[in-house]
Amino acid sequence: MNVEDLLERIEDVLDNGQKVAFSSKIVVNIEEIRTYVDEIRANMPEEIRQARNIVSDRNTIIGEANAQAEETVTMAGEKARETVNKANARAKEYILNAEERAKSTVAEAEERAGVIVAEADAKAQQMVEESEIAARAKQYCDDMLKKAKAQADTIVNNANASAAETIEKANAQAEDIKARAAKWSNDICTSAANFVENVIGTTERSLTNSLANVRQAKENIRGVIGNNNQQ
Repeated sequence: MNVEDLLERIEDVLDNGQKVAFSSKIVVNIEEIRTYVDEIRANMPEEIRQARNIVSDRNTIIGEANAQAEETVTMAGEKARETVNKANARAKEYILNAEERAKSTVAEAEERAGVIVAEADAKAQQMVEESEIAARAKQYCDDMLKKAKAQADTIVNNANASAAETIEKANAQAEDIKARAAKWSNDICTSAANFVENVIGTTERSLTNSLANVRQAKENIRGVIGNNNQQ
């Protein structure tokens, strides 16, 4: 019988126990339960036995672990001190190298600065010597600008005068053309009016003559008709 079966029998004993009146307690056969417990212990799996042994030996294991931890801490401290010492040595070496490079850089910079200062002094001296030439060149440029401005003003004034004269001539020509056009228009209107009046007069005279002829014809017809009636 395995452990699972024994546990189920214990549950059956507990389920079949008699309840005590007016209480939540149950009366069970304690000897039967102890028998099942002993059988469980006898049939306990090897893993559980090993676990119990491990639990029982936990103090030994913890002691060994603490000792190993102390040894590890000691070794780590020694390793850390060794690392720090090496780092300090390398840092000193870097500092010495940096100081040497800095000194070399400063010396080179001072030498270059001296060259630059000397060149600047020479350039300044040259600029001082050339300042008179520059002043003359500036005066020449100013004179040229003044002359160019005067010429430009003259050209602009001449252009404005020419433009004004051209505009005046154009206005005069326009007025003359408008006057001629107005006269020509009036002449055409007058000629047209005279022509219309002549046409109307001729038409009226023709109509008057036609009416007279019509009346004469009517009188002639009436005379013929009267003579025929008398016969």
